[in-house]
Amino acid sequence: NVWRFPYLCQKNGGGAYLVPYLVLLIIIGIPLFFLELAVGQRIRRGSIGVWHYVCPRLGGIGFSSCIVCLFVGLYYNVIIGWSIFYFFKSFQYPLPWSECPVSRNGTVAVVEAECEKSSATTYFWYREALDISNSISESGGLNWKMTLCLLVAWRIVGMAVVKGIQSSGKVMYFSSLFPYVVLACFLVRGLLLRGAIDGILHMFTPKLDKMLDPQVWRDAATQIF
Repeated sequence: NVWRFPYLCQKNGGGAYLVPYLVLLIIIGIPLFFLELAVGQRIRRGSIGVWHYVCPRLGGIGFSSCIVCLFVGLYYNVIIGWSIFYFFKSFQYPLPWSECPVSRNGTVAVVEAECEKSSATTYFWYREALDISNSISESGGLNWKMTLCLLVAWRIVGMAVVKGIQSSGKVMYFSSLFPYVVLACFLVRGLLLRGAIDGILHMFTPKLDKMLDPQVWRDAATQIF
């Protein structure tokens, strides 16, 4: 939400995006959330067991839910791996994605041409983090840095699964407060960046014509889930 929600607001007309988001949240998101809580508390089984309890013929819905959770876990663990990679890289000064790399040609400093054509952040993302090859015909080598970060991410998931749900209660004290600290830091930092006023004006100047676009409602529904 910290990363995706502001992007969707910017993409879908600023504050106008909040209208379909809040409407779908009230009509669909919150009722389904409480329905899931009620079913889980009443039946006290997993997703497969719940649907078998409701009707044995609906057991396939539970299996489908598990498959969806598997792919969602794979998707988000990649993002966690990226976050771990950037976390360790952020201890460097200056930040490696703040400036284009410079090579020495004798006494002359030459800025990387590819970076100069795009930006330092884009160059770092594709060449350092993802380590992509120059063309689709080249497979490239093993990105060992990202592989190690993914191993760390899956190690954390494995430890959480082994320890069980009780272990999350202790982490909850930290995880429930820390996001607000991070959001406050992002707010202060964002307000100090160049062009912050333009972003605020874009956010609070809604483009109401965007509300007639079905893609906006689709993005809002996706964000709810």
